[in-house]
Amino acid sequence: MQLKNVNWIGLTSGILLIVVIVLSFYNPWWQLRIGDYGYANVSPLNTDFSFLGITFSIPLLTTLNISCLFLLSISAVLMITYSINPTKEYSKQLLCWSYKKPLGILITFIVGIVALSQLVSFFANQFTQIELTLPIIGTTVIQVSSELLGELSGIQIGLTVSGAFQWTFYLAIAATALCIVTRIRYHKTVIMAKPQTLTNPTK
Repeated sequence: MQLKNVNWIGLTSGILLIVVIVLSFYNPWWQLRIGDYGYANVSPLNTDFSFLGITFSIPLLTTLNISCLFLLSISAVLMITYSINPTKEYSKQLLCWSYKKPLGILITFIVGIVALSQLVSFFANQFTQIELTLPIIGTTVIQVSSELLGELSGIQIGLTVSGAFQWTFYLAIAATALCIVTRIRYHKTVIMAKPQTLTNPTK
């Protein structure tokens, strides 16, 4: 391996993807807090919920987390492999496959959070007496009957609900952006390396 042939941007993006994978097991990309009563820690790689001291998970989301972990891990390995040997015949195929997966996962995650917010708000308004707007970013206060929280009846409790993207989400954006830059840089390098055909102006 010659160091001058290494694609350092691609290598950095691959390593950063691995860092994102490891950190995402302990730090969510997005967190929703429901006062002191519960929370939701959400990321494409690990999702868990807690309400009234009970922690639980959803099998469908667990399956999706495992799928995203598998795809992102392969993407990171292939990106690193490409970056170390960018001149090999198979390098372009590795790059074209690997750079798309973090972007796809990131877009799917954002769409999923928006959809979750809308669905929870819809079902809460339809099937309960709670006027709920689930914040993606920011804080809102909803009035909840104390009976729902296992406390004295006849009392309305102002419940603070807050949502926020965490720093691991922005780290994932940085890793994804580097993957895209790697693809653009590769394409530009290939175009510049192609011999330019000269046209005969007399024809």
